[in-house]
This record gives sequence, structure tokens and C-alpha cells, in this order.
Amino acid sequence: MELTEPAQRAQKRDMLEALGLEVSDVIGDADFGYRWSSKRVAFADKGRLRLGSWVRGTHQGATMAGCRVDHPLIAAAADQVEHEARALRIAPYDEAKSKGDLRYVWLKTDGESVLVTLIVAHEETRVAELAEQLTLAAGVAASVQSGAGNAMRGAREPVTLRGVARISGNVGDVHVDVGPLGFLQPNPQAIAEAYRDLVGDIDGAPARGGVAWDLYAGAGVTTALLRKAFTEVVAAESYPESAAALGIEPVRVEDFLAARAESAVTPDLIVANPPRKGLGEKVCAALVAAGAPHLHVMSCGPEGLARDLGRLIDGGYTLSSLTAYDTLPQTPHVEVVAKLVRG
Repeated sequence: MELTEPAQRAQKRDMLEALGLEVSDVIGDADFGYRWSSKRVAFADKGRLRLGSWVRGTHQGATMAGCRVDHPLIAAAADQVEHEARALRIAPYDEAKSKGDLRYVWLKTDGESVLVTLIVAHEETRVAELAEQLTLAAGVAASVQSGAGNAMRGAREPVTLRGVARISGNVGDVHVDVGPLGFLQPNPQAIAEAYRDLVGDIDGAPARGGVAWDLYAGAGVTTALLRKAFTEVVAAESYPESAAALGIEPVRVEDFLAARAESAVTPDLIVANPPRKGLGEKVCAALVAAGAPHLHVMSCGPEGLARDLGRLIDGGYTLSSLTAYDTLPQTPHVEVVAKLVRG
């Protein structure tokens, strides 16, 4: 029996509570057709190429045809990629045998058009032929990921095969421009509310001050929001395409913090939006040493957040608020915004 959306959110709240992360509710809205960014794994099923995802903990493929959480434009474009790739007999990559061509497909939409990125295993590929058949995509690009493992982002500079190289849209009231390998939040409407919370003070109004640091800045939405309220905003982002859009050199957060360890400037606010694994021991220690009076963390990995909060509280911070957002309904995913104050 399927869980209703309120029941799903109650289950997520209970999951957070079991980790010591107590929230009054999990905030959510749209339940289907919300996903504007979606990645697919290419795999073989009875000799035919299929697009989908790995069953958790395995390399067994599960089709995502007809996936109801995807935006309809993404779902249609993904179906076309699968159909045309089969017609051209393009082989899915088999990591165990180091054979095949197409590894992953990354689809993004701005609500009106679709950008498709084809991630291939090597330079010798036939996906240029495939790109010509993808009439539902406004643009098609390709990038090579030849490494082992499940890194779904291409490791090499993308090449535009047909059509537009970028799409643009809004996350809340912030304009974003995203290329083939650039980060786009899957659910812009829900994440916009979480971002506003992340950069707001304890009462929900925009935080204000002199200096703010934006760590793991991604597409730059939080950087733009902070720039409306702070005199100086310094962003740190490691992925080259996203860093370039921010007008900065790519830098790991660990290196960013180390370079500022001896600085006489203490930021008024530090905002951090780390990957699922969390900040980690080294970054938490550096944040404690930085000594900002306000530290706001947004996490898509509750287990990692629970560990990080323990480290930060041990280092002298106090947790002032914790809010959860159901940014990916119909999945176990939940985003949590934690606000801490020094002392």
C-alpha cells in the first residue's frame, strides 16, 4: 500500500528524530512532476539499452520509464534518448567488462526546454549520431567519464553536439544559468524556500552584516541572496563550471578555510551547503576555529549532519533552530537547515 504524502513526511520526521534531529514538521508541497534535473544510468536489459538507476547497493539496473516525479519534459526526453539509442544500436557501458559507449544521461529543464548531457566512457563514441535524433532537446552535449565507480558527472570539458549550450531560469527570485555539467537543484520551487531559510536570521528575515562566507556555493543562489544583505560575500565552490559562473577560481572548502586561518577578518555569517556525506571532521574544526558568530548549514544527508552538529556543538556552538524540507517527495530524501550561534 502506498503511503500518502503526509504519511511520508511523518516518516521522514521520525527518521530525523531517530538521529537526534528533532523537527516539528517536514515542509513540502508538490508531489509529482517537480523534478527539473534528473540523471539516468545506461544499462543492458535482455540485450537492450535501458535508462534508469541502480537498485540500491547493487549494479542491477531498474528502469525509470514513466517516472512520475520527473518534470514531463524530462520524462519525454529521456524516453526519446532510450528509443533512439536502441535504434542506433549504441551500447550501454559495462564497467565489469570495460566495454560499451553510453554511461549516463543527465537531463535538465527550465520548465520550457530540455538540455541533455550524454556521459560516455571514452572519446571514441557514436553519441554525435544520437544527438541529431533528439528532437525534444533544445541542446545536447557530451562529456567523457572514463573513471571507475559511480561518478555520474563527466570528468572532461563538455562538447556541445547540437543546439543550445545552456538553459536558464529562476530559483525563487534568483536567476540561474546552467550548462551541461552545472548544478541545478532538482526541485527549484521547494529548494527556494529552504535557501531563503538558510540565509535568514532566526526570525526568518534576511540576515544582514558586513562579511559572509558561502561555502559549497553551487549554482550561486545563496551567494546572490547574501549579496543583497551583506557588504562582502566570499564564495567557495570546487566544481569548475559552477565556480566560473560565480566569477571565482574553483577551490575546495578545506583549502579555502585553510587559506583564511590566519586572517584577521571574522565573518558575521558562514553559510555551508555540503554534499550528502556532510562537512566532516576537518571542515568542522576549521569552522570552529574561524569563530563566526552565526553558522548556517543545509544538509541533504541527515546522518552526516547529525555527526557535524555534534562536532560543532562540542566546539562551542549552540543549535538555535532546525527545519526540514521535503524537497524530493516520493523518495527518502530530506533537506535540513540548521542554524547555530557561537557561545
